[in-house]
Amino acid sequence: MKKNNFIINTQHIEDALQTDEQDLFIGREWERALFRHYLHSDNQDVRVLYVHGTGGVGKSYLLNEYQRYAAEKGTFFLSMDCRDFSQTPEGFTEHLLTLIELHTPLNNVTEKPSFRKLLQTISELASEKRMIMAIDSYEHMDSLDRWFREVFVKHLPNTSFVIMAGRHALSGGWVESPAWRRITKAVELKDFSLNQTSAFLEHYGIHNKDLIETMWRFTEGHPLTLTLAAITDGVISKDTLNGKAPNILIDLTRRWLSEVKDEKLLLLIEAAALFYTFNQSNLSAVLKQDIDNATFNELTALSFVKPAKYGWTMHDLIRDSIQIDLKLRHPDRSALLNQRSAAFFYKRTIASRKPEDAASFFYHLDNDFIRSVFFQSEMDNSMYFEPIGEYNFEEVKQFFAFQRKRSIESEVQFYNRGTNESFRFHASAEHNQKEMELIDASYIKKINYTGARFLKNSDGTALGMSIIVPINKKTLGLLAKEPVSRSYFSRLNTHELGSYSVPEDEVGGWFIRYLDYIDPVDTAVRSYMLYNLFPLLVTGGRIVVSTPLPFFQQLLENFGFEIIPEATHYDYGENCPATTYLLDVRGPRLANYLQHFMSAPAAENDMNVIASTFNLTEREIEIVKLILEEQTNAAIAQQMYLAEITVKKHITRIFRKVDVKNRSQLVNRLLKIIS
Repeated sequence: MKKNNFIINTQHIEDALQTDEQDLFIGREWERALFRHYLHSDNQDVRVLYVHGTGGVGKSYLLNEYQRYAAEKGTFFLSMDCRDFSQTPEGFTEHLLTLIELHTPLNNVTEKPSFRKLLQTISELASEKRMIMAIDSYEHMDSLDRWFREVFVKHLPNTSFVIMAGRHALSGGWVESPAWRRITKAVELKDFSLNQTSAFLEHYGIHNKDLIETMWRFTEGHPLTLTLAAITDGVISKDTLNGKAPNILIDLTRRWLSEVKDEKLLLLIEAAALFYTFNQSNLSAVLKQDIDNATFNELTALSFVKPAKYGWTMHDLIRDSIQIDLKLRHPDRSALLNQRSAAFFYKRTIASRKPEDAASFFYHLDNDFIRSVFFQSEMDNSMYFEPIGEYNFEEVKQFFAFQRKRSIESEVQFYNRGTNESFRFHASAEHNQKEMELIDASYIKKINYTGARFLKNSDGTALGMSIIVPINKKTLGLLAKEPVSRSYFSRLNTHELGSYSVPEDEVGGWFIRYLDYIDPVDTAVRSYMLYNLFPLLVTGGRIVVSTPLPFFQQLLENFGFEIIPEATHYDYGENCPATTYLLDVRGPRLANYLQHFMSAPAAENDMNVIASTFNLTEREIEIVKLILEEQTNAAIAQQMYLAEITVKKHITRIFRKVDVKNRSQLVNRLLKIIS
């Protein structure tokens, strides 16, 4: 058995495993380049490299890749896992000395194991060349974290380099101390891109582009999920993937939740997974119990929970996996929590008129189509809307010129992981070309730039454009003349025109004229732009849309838009009838509109609260319901088969009981009660 300076040159099973892993390792080019830089650089500023990410994202595989490269360069690389020793200084010391003895020719390494002996041994090994220590599963080092940093790492020789990998981001002294921040580099591992997924699946003999894209959307590019999805006894197809999906996700759920030992925290995770974004107050409200700060902090400290724009959110794949697992194990509990959540955000939307509350309300309706399109993936908060004006109008002309020159077919699949369904958006090249004939950059000048916006990424690159025209006396004339909008606005009677003809600085409604994208297959960009239509719902106006595309027609009908038959037109061609839709959410209509989506028990409960609060009779509650629907006294009398004078007497008694003087005060008071 021949020995080199540090490593015994004998073939082991480990060598075969390393060879196979090297053949299957793809991607992570930036992370590999970073390691090579630190390995060869004379600059010793960074002494600790920390790799973190969710379970199954490939941290251990990356450490193995680092080890292979170090071995090629003759660098001593010692790898250990925090799950293999007791979390005490003595357990760490003994385990590391044992590993060193196994991987080096040094004699009597483990005689009288002690921390002093460990440091002496490491100094001896690092005296001739650089030494790298890799520590995996660092999330298990919580109780030993301070000792490891302040006692072990601090006393390592200058020629040593430490790599750690864990599920959580670093905290405590690692980030609080400027000195430790200077010598520590943290890297978060992300899921695979579509190109990386394609390269990965080629190792499994999967080359079909449609299947690869389906698998990428199903897995979100999560490496472990991709592996489980690709392993099959026969040739994989969309059908075999769909059949395996629940088992794959349940398996992953159990793997991810292995870091959670507290049953109380597990129940909280299940509830949080039902939310698109969550915070302490809405979780407490839905669970009908106070969640203390310590427990909530445990939840948000989990590796798959991240800060979001309006609170916290889970990794998409993990959230969907937990939802599916909960539906299979406890369908009643899943349905109850979703129902409570919808009721909670219904009341919040009425009270706050915040777009994020309206979005959460629709998310909890469990409408597969709406969820798939509007909540396709975790929102990329680096994207933003830039108003269009004279200063960037040249960019507008370039955008339209690019779209006009291209005029290609648009084909997008919105995938629902929970049901394994895909919702297909399709716009032919002919439709896209016709759209470019109906609108151009001059349209934006005609509306005086109001309502026109670019969607851009963090680099300032335009990803798409949105034109949503505010309806008022300034824009009404234009809307009545321009293609697409004229079929509706040119037919309005005097009364209807008057209701839209508000002053120029006000909004009587919105006409959604144009949404388009540079990359027609980018579902994340489409979802982001569509999600940002929710503010229109809470402005208290009307929304008008006209489209010949079946996908958008289905979407609008899912949202309860009303078809205006007389406004159907053929501006897109004689074989392309475009349907015009209207949604009226003015004043108290919003509450009535949202209530129609709720289950009967939730809506009925609101009436029970009102009845018990003000001691209203059954007949008075019926009248209150119709008042909230903005029915006139005459209409109420007709529906209830009462004389109008009788209805007036009932309403007077209701006013007295609620302590208000008119209908407006009554509606406001009641909405506050149920909010």
